[in-house]
Formats: sequence, structure tokens, C-alpha cells
Amino acid sequence: MGLRESDFAEIMVDKLILESFANERSPYHVDEADKPSQANLDRFRHKLRWHIGHSLSKRQKQVIGRYLKGRTEREIAATLGITQQVVHIYKHRAIKKLRKVVAS
Repeated sequence: MGLRESDFAEIMVDKLILESFANERSPYHVDEADKPSQANLDRFRHKLRWHIGHSLSKRQKQVIGRYLKGRTEREIAATLGITQQVVHIYKHRAIKKLRKVVAS
């Protein structure tokens, strides 16, 4: 049985493809080095809680507090006696403000 050069080329291509797959990381894979430490998460949570209590307006605190408890914008609006659109605006502005102060 004679081997042709094209037989080897196909084997080489398959080997290269397999090697490239081995070097790729799955989007679902998280290295231990990439995981945030528990201490970092605790610091972030503490900083976030502090800024929710001290950096937001009274109404933003009310909206974010209810939102974090799992309430919908519609439920928050009914509870606070404002429109759903106003709740959305308060929530959006509070999140924007928190992103700024927590990231710094």
C-alpha cells in the first residue's frame, strides 16, 4: 500500500486543528487566578452598601432597596405612588451613580 503526500497533509491539518482546540479556553472555564477572592468580594459589597446608604438620594435609596429585594418596576411604582417610568429613571440614575463611585 503506497502512501501519498496528501495523506500526510490531511493528518497534519487534523493535528494542528486538535492542538489549536487544546490551547483555546472555554468561555465557561474560570481559572482560579481569574476568580475574585472572597476578601475582594466582601470589600466590594461593603463599599456598595456604604454608597447606597450615603451617595444616593432618598428616593433613589427607596427604589434601589426595593429593586434589590426583587420587586419589579411596576410594583415599586405602585408602592411609592409614582409612575413606572419615574421608577426606571431613579433606578437608572442610581445605578449610574453607583458605578461611578464604586469603580473609583
